[in-house]
Amino acid sequence: MQQTHKMYGLFTALALVVIGLVLHFAGLSSEKWTGWLQYGVFLVGILLNASAFSKANDHHITFGNAFSSGFKMTAIVTLIMIAWTLISLQIFPEIKEMALDIARTEMEKQNMGEEQTDKAIKMWEDNFTVLTIGVVLLTFMFWGLVFSLLGAAVAKKKPQQPTTL
Repeated sequence: MQQTHKMYGLFTALALVVIGLVLHFAGLSSEKWTGWLQYGVFLVGILLNASAFSKANDHHITFGNAFSSGFKMTAIVTLIMIAWTLISLQIFPEIKEMALDIARTEMEKQNMGEEQTDKAIKMWEDNFTVLTIGVVLLTFMFWGLVFSLLGAAVAKKKPQQPTTL
């Protein structure tokens, strides 16, 4: 079978990095809607991959083949986004402070006690990189699973002829 997941994974990850940079420099990276924008780009990438995979194989694919291609693409995007997260935390150290400020504000909105808020912020501060990588890993893998299922469902498939023995 012809594979498409590598190329689409690289292009999708590149698009996500570029969008992330634009949002960061525009001062919009802390807005909640920007996360949905990035997951929208991820969804489009997986859907385009499913379509390209089907077309590259003359539509002689199964749901499982299409899902596999999408999930392989998810793995590529996730690894690149983890690497980008590590790099961006070094290049833009203000990201950590901004994230901690947002977390503190959200905790205050929920009327958490000051001592409890300080403890939670301290825990996040001490383990920020590990926790951030965990969040990136889990969210990209979860949405990648969902989007790969969707991509496999919409990918064009030619009916298979039953084999006779």
